[in-house]
Amino acid sequence: MEIKIALWVYKRLRSDIPTESAAYEVIEHASRIDHSIEGVLFAGYAIRCNEEQARVILETAKQCCPEVVRNIEEAITLAQ
Repeated sequence: MEIKIALWVYKRLRSDIPTESAAYEVIEHASRIDHSIEGVLFAGYAIRCNEEQARVILETAKQCCPEVVRNIEEAITLAQ
């Protein structure tokens, strides 16, 4: 699955996910994305991960950036 997140979210997740976590490596290898949606520039990252890693990212997001929890939950649902 792929989770797309804004730059500020990526920075928070990257600093809050422990190095021993199942999601650490996918956060470290996320792809930078810059594109325009209806004339609005989106700068962020695409995280390719499996469901286990996505759930770790989700739990971390609940603590550090709850604004994106819904987006992560939707990505998990779509992947199932």
